[in-house]
Amino acid sequence: MISEVYAFINENRESMLRKIREDEEMAIKVKEMWNEQKIEDLSAFFAGIDSSWNSTRHHGFFFYVVDAVAVDSSGKNVATPKYIADIDTPTTSENGQIAYNTQRYLQSIGMDFEYELAVEASEKGYMTLIDNSALALIYDRNHKKEKAFIEYAKDLINRGNVIFIAKTSETKNDFNGSVGDIYYYSKYTSKAGISRVRYDPHGVSVFYARLADWAPVIKVEVPGEINEPEALKVVRMLHSVSINGYPYPLLLAHKICKITDEDMKTAETLLGLGAEPSAREVLWE
Repeated sequence: MISEVYAFINENRESMLRKIREDEEMAIKVKEMWNEQKIEDLSAFFAGIDSSWNSTRHHGFFFYVVDAVAVDSSGKNVATPKYIADIDTPTTSENGQIAYNTQRYLQSIGMDFEYELAVEASEKGYMTLIDNSALALIYDRNHKKEKAFIEYAKDLINRGNVIFIAKTSETKNDFNGSVGDIYYYSKYTSKAGISRVRYDPHGVSVFYARLADWAPVIKVEVPGEINEPEALKVVRMLHSVSINGYPYPLLLAHKICKITDEDMKTAETLLGLGAEPSAREVLWE
Protein backbone atom coordinates (compact mmCIF):
# COMPACT_ATOMS: atom_id res chain seq x y z
CA MET A 1 0.00 0.00 0.00
CA ILE A 2 2.78 2.44 0.87
CA SER A 3 4.05 2.32 -2.71
CA GLU A 4 0.71 3.74 -3.89
CA VAL A 5 0.98 6.51 -1.30
CA TYR A 6 4.48 7.36 -2.50
CA ALA A 7 3.22 7.49 -6.09
CA PHE A 8 0.38 9.83 -5.07
CA ILE A 9 2.82 12.14 -3.25
CA ASN A 10 5.12 12.23 -6.24
CA GLU A 11 2.26 13.05 -8.62
CA ASN A 12 0.87 15.81 -6.38
CA ARG A 13 4.17 17.17 -5.08
CA GLU A 14 3.93 20.56 -6.81
CA SER A 15 0.37 21.32 -5.67
CA MET A 16 1.28 20.43 -2.08
CA LEU A 17 4.49 22.45 -1.93
CA ARG A 18 2.91 25.45 -3.64
CA LYS A 19 1.13 26.20 -0.36
CA ILE A 20 4.37 26.87 1.52
CA ARG A 21 6.68 28.24 -1.17
CA GLU A 22 8.07 31.75 -1.30
CA ASP A 23 5.37 34.38 -1.77
CA GLU A 24 6.61 37.94 -2.25
CA GLU A 25 3.19 39.47 -1.66
CA MET A 26 2.74 37.54 1.59
CA ALA A 27 6.21 38.59 2.76
CA ILE A 28 5.19 42.24 2.36
CA LYS A 29 1.96 41.68 4.32
CA VAL A 30 3.84 40.00 7.14
CA LYS A 31 6.34 42.85 7.44
CA GLU A 32 3.45 45.32 7.65
CA MET A 33 1.95 43.32 10.53
CA TRP A 34 5.21 42.74 12.43
CA ASN A 35 6.74 45.21 14.89
CA GLU A 36 10.39 44.44 15.67
CA GLN A 37 11.34 45.18 19.26
CA LYS A 38 14.40 45.18 21.47
CA ILE A 39 12.78 43.37 24.38
CA GLU A 40 13.82 44.28 27.91
CA ASP A 41 12.90 42.21 30.94
CA LEU A 42 9.96 43.08 33.17
CA SER A 43 9.92 41.01 36.34
CA ALA A 44 6.92 38.79 37.07
CA PHE A 45 6.13 35.58 38.92
CA PHE A 46 4.93 32.88 36.55
CA ALA A 47 3.60 29.36 36.99
CA GLY A 48 3.71 26.93 34.08
CA ILE A 49 0.90 24.37 33.73
CA ASP A 50 1.09 21.22 31.62
CA SER A 51 -0.30 17.68 31.55
CA SER A 52 0.70 14.41 29.95
CA TRP A 53 -0.93 11.05 29.30
CA ASN A 54 -0.01 7.69 27.88
CA SER A 55 -1.66 4.29 27.60
CA THR A 56 -1.08 0.71 26.53
CA ARG A 57 -3.75 -1.43 24.96
CA HIS A 58 -4.38 -5.03 25.98
CA HIS A 59 -7.06 -7.54 25.06
CA GLY A 60 -10.22 -6.02 26.52
CA PHE A 61 -8.75 -3.08 28.43
CA PHE A 62 -6.33 -0.15 28.52
CA PHE A 63 -3.76 0.64 31.17
CA TYR A 64 -3.28 4.39 31.35
CA VAL A 65 -1.46 7.09 33.28
CA VAL A 66 -2.29 10.83 33.36
CA ASP A 67 -0.47 13.53 35.30
CA ALA A 68 -0.20 17.33 35.50
CA VAL A 69 2.00 19.88 37.26
CA ALA A 70 2.18 23.58 38.07
CA VAL A 71 5.73 24.83 38.57
CA ASP A 72 7.56 28.13 38.84
CA SER A 73 10.77 29.15 37.06
CA SER A 74 12.89 27.11 39.48
CA GLY A 75 10.86 23.94 38.95
CA LYS A 76 9.23 24.19 42.37
CA ASN A 77 5.63 23.00 42.60
CA VAL A 78 3.25 25.90 43.23
CA ALA A 79 0.38 23.42 43.69
CA THR A 80 0.25 19.73 44.52
CA PRO A 81 0.79 17.65 41.33
CA LYS A 82 -2.15 15.60 40.10
CA TYR A 83 -1.99 12.09 38.68
CA ILE A 84 -3.97 8.91 38.10
CA ALA A 85 -3.17 5.39 36.89
CA ASP A 86 -5.82 2.78 36.21
CA ILE A 87 -7.06 -0.16 34.15
CA ASP A 88 -10.27 0.65 32.30
CA THR A 89 -12.22 0.69 29.02
CA PRO A 90 -12.25 4.50 28.53
CA THR A 91 -15.44 5.91 27.03
CA THR A 92 -16.67 9.39 26.18
CA SER A 93 -20.02 10.79 25.18
CA GLU A 94 -20.13 12.18 21.64
CA ASN A 95 -23.38 13.50 20.18
CA GLY A 96 -25.32 11.63 22.83
CA GLN A 97 -23.63 8.34 21.99
CA ILE A 98 -21.10 6.37 24.00
CA ALA A 99 -17.77 6.24 22.16
CA TYR A 100 -14.72 4.19 23.02
CA ASN A 101 -12.26 7.03 22.51
CA THR A 102 -9.23 6.55 24.70
CA GLN A 103 -7.34 9.66 23.61
CA ARG A 104 -10.31 11.94 24.22
CA TYR A 105 -10.92 10.31 27.58
CA LEU A 106 -7.33 10.82 28.71
CA GLN A 107 -7.29 14.34 27.29
CA SER A 108 -10.39 15.07 29.37
CA ILE A 109 -8.63 13.96 32.55
CA GLY A 110 -5.55 16.00 31.63
CA MET A 111 -7.71 19.07 31.01
CA ASP A 112 -9.45 18.59 34.35
CA PHE A 113 -6.07 18.48 36.09
CA GLU A 114 -4.74 21.52 34.20
CA TYR A 115 -7.83 23.54 35.01
CA GLU A 116 -7.68 22.73 38.74
CA LEU A 117 -3.98 23.57 38.91
CA ALA A 118 -4.44 26.79 36.94
CA VAL A 119 -7.18 27.95 39.28
CA GLU A 120 -5.01 27.25 42.31
CA ALA A 121 -1.94 28.98 40.83
CA SER A 122 -4.03 31.93 39.73
CA GLU A 123 -5.59 32.35 43.17
CA LYS A 124 -2.11 32.33 44.70
CA GLY A 125 -1.24 35.36 42.58
CA TYR A 126 0.93 33.76 39.91
CA MET A 127 0.76 34.82 36.30
CA THR A 128 -0.33 31.44 35.05
CA LEU A 129 0.87 30.02 31.72
CA ILE A 130 -1.00 27.22 29.97
CA ASP A 131 0.45 25.34 27.01
CA ASN A 132 -2.68 25.53 24.89
CA SER A 133 -5.04 27.87 23.06
CA ALA A 134 -8.21 29.01 24.79
CA LEU A 135 -9.80 29.81 21.45
CA ALA A 136 -8.95 26.38 20.08
CA LEU A 137 -10.93 24.93 22.98
CA ILE A 138 -13.85 27.29 22.43
CA TYR A 139 -14.10 27.19 18.65
CA ASP A 140 -15.28 23.67 17.92
CA ARG A 141 -15.65 23.14 14.19
CA ASN A 142 -16.33 19.42 14.46
CA HIS A 143 -18.49 19.62 17.61
CA LYS A 144 -16.39 16.89 19.20
CA LYS A 145 -14.73 18.67 22.09
CA GLU A 146 -15.98 18.04 25.58
CA LYS A 147 -18.27 20.82 26.79
CA ALA A 148 -16.15 21.03 29.94
CA PHE A 149 -13.14 22.09 27.87
CA ILE A 150 -15.04 25.14 26.64
CA GLU A 151 -16.29 26.06 30.11
CA TYR A 152 -12.78 25.71 31.52
CA ALA A 153 -11.37 28.01 28.87
CA LYS A 154 -14.03 30.65 29.48
CA ASP A 155 -13.54 30.54 33.25
CA LEU A 156 -9.77 30.87 32.96
CA ILE A 157 -10.16 33.79 30.55
CA ASN A 158 -12.33 35.57 33.13
CA ARG A 159 -9.62 35.20 35.77
CA GLY A 160 -7.43 37.78 34.04
CA ASN A 161 -4.00 36.47 35.09
CA VAL A 162 -3.97 33.35 32.92
CA ILE A 163 -2.04 33.50 29.64
CA PHE A 164 -2.35 30.86 26.94
CA ILE A 165 0.76 30.05 24.91
CA ALA A 166 0.60 27.95 21.74
CA LYS A 167 3.73 26.65 20.00
CA THR A 168 1.79 26.03 16.82
CA SER A 169 -1.54 27.11 15.39
CA GLU A 170 -3.57 26.62 12.23
CA THR A 171 -5.67 29.80 12.52
CA LYS A 172 -5.66 32.10 9.49
CA ASN A 173 -7.21 35.31 10.84
CA ASP A 174 -4.31 37.62 9.95
CA PHE A 175 -3.55 36.56 6.37
CA ASN A 176 -6.13 33.98 5.28
CA GLY A 177 -3.33 32.10 3.55
CA SER A 178 -3.04 28.48 2.51
CA VAL A 179 -1.62 27.59 5.93
CA GLY A 180 -1.73 29.07 9.44
CA ASP A 181 -0.58 32.62 10.24
CA ILE A 182 2.17 31.36 12.52
CA TYR A 183 3.91 29.79 9.52
CA TYR A 184 4.17 33.11 7.70
CA TYR A 185 5.38 34.99 10.77
CA SER A 186 8.01 32.30 11.30
CA LYS A 187 9.10 32.33 7.66
CA TYR A 188 9.18 36.05 6.91
CA THR A 189 10.48 37.48 10.21
CA SER A 190 13.59 36.73 12.20
CA LYS A 191 13.94 39.46 14.82
CA ALA A 192 12.28 39.66 18.22
CA GLY A 193 8.95 41.45 18.16
CA ILE A 194 5.18 41.15 18.11
CA SER A 195 2.40 41.15 15.56
CA ARG A 196 -0.58 43.47 15.62
CA VAL A 197 -3.02 42.63 18.39
CA ARG A 198 -6.42 41.24 17.43
CA TYR A 199 -9.30 41.09 19.88
CA ASP A 200 -11.54 38.04 19.76
CA PRO A 201 -15.15 38.50 20.93
CA HIS A 202 -14.79 35.52 23.27
CA GLY A 203 -12.74 37.78 25.50
CA VAL A 204 -9.06 37.41 24.61
CA SER A 205 -6.50 39.50 22.77
CA VAL A 206 -4.40 37.47 20.35
CA PHE A 207 -0.97 38.20 18.95
CA TYR A 208 2.15 36.40 17.81
CA ALA A 209 5.53 37.01 19.40
CA ARG A 210 9.18 36.16 19.00
CA LEU A 211 10.84 36.57 22.38
CA ALA A 212 14.41 36.56 21.00
CA ASP A 213 16.05 36.95 17.60
CA TRP A 214 15.69 33.74 15.56
CA ALA A 215 13.65 32.07 18.31
CA PRO A 216 10.43 30.21 17.40
CA VAL A 217 7.29 32.31 17.01
CA ILE A 218 4.59 31.63 19.60
CA LYS A 219 0.91 32.52 19.71
CA VAL A 220 -0.17 34.42 22.82
CA GLU A 221 -3.73 34.81 24.11
CA VAL A 222 -4.26 37.32 26.91
CA PRO A 223 -7.58 37.85 28.74
CA GLY A 224 -9.39 41.09 27.92
CA GLU A 225 -8.88 43.69 25.24
CA ILE A 226 -5.35 45.11 25.21
CA ASN A 227 -3.41 47.40 22.90
CA GLU A 228 0.07 46.96 21.47
CA PRO A 229 1.96 48.64 24.38
CA GLU A 230 0.13 46.36 26.81
CA ALA A 231 0.93 43.33 24.64
CA LEU A 232 4.58 44.38 24.63
CA LYS A 233 4.44 44.53 28.45
CA VAL A 234 3.27 40.90 28.46
CA VAL A 235 6.10 39.98 26.10
CA ARG A 236 8.64 41.70 28.35
CA MET A 237 7.37 39.65 31.32
CA LEU A 238 7.53 36.44 29.30
CA HIS A 239 11.04 37.34 28.16
CA SER A 240 12.18 37.65 31.79
CA VAL A 241 11.50 33.94 32.37
CA SER A 242 12.38 32.61 28.92
CA ILE A 243 15.26 30.54 27.62
CA ASN A 244 15.92 30.39 23.88
CA GLY A 245 12.72 32.30 23.29
CA TYR A 246 10.32 30.04 25.20
CA PRO A 247 8.88 30.54 28.71
CA TYR A 248 10.98 28.37 31.02
CA PRO A 249 8.14 27.48 33.46
CA LEU A 250 6.26 25.86 30.57
CA LEU A 251 9.36 24.01 29.42
CA LEU A 252 9.97 22.72 32.96
CA ALA A 253 6.33 21.69 33.36
CA HIS A 254 6.51 19.73 30.12
CA LYS A 255 9.72 17.94 31.06
CA ILE A 256 8.57 17.15 34.60
CA CYS A 257 5.18 15.67 33.69
CA LYS A 258 5.99 13.93 30.39
CA ILE A 259 5.05 10.23 30.45
CA THR A 260 7.20 8.27 28.00
CA ASP A 261 6.73 4.78 26.58
CA GLU A 262 9.61 3.65 28.79
CA ASP A 263 7.77 5.03 31.80
CA MET A 264 4.75 2.97 30.80
CA LYS A 265 6.83 -0.20 30.54
CA THR A 266 8.15 0.37 34.05
CA ALA A 267 4.64 1.06 35.38
CA GLU A 268 3.34 -2.11 33.73
CA THR A 269 6.14 -4.12 35.31
CA LEU A 270 5.29 -2.71 38.75
CA LEU A 271 1.66 -3.65 38.19
CA GLY A 272 2.52 -7.10 36.91
CA LEU A 273 1.04 -6.68 33.45
CA GLY A 274 4.07 -8.12 31.65
CA ALA A 275 2.33 -11.46 31.02
CA GLU A 276 -0.87 -9.90 29.69
CA PRO A 277 -1.23 -10.12 25.87
CA SER A 278 -1.10 -6.79 24.07
CA ALA A 279 -3.45 -5.73 21.30
CA ARG A 280 -0.62 -5.92 18.73
CA GLU A 281 0.31 -9.54 19.25
CA VAL A 282 -2.26 -10.67 16.71
CA LEU A 283 -0.17 -8.73 14.14
CA TRP A 284 3.01 -10.45 15.40
CA GLU A 285 4.36 -7.09 16.56
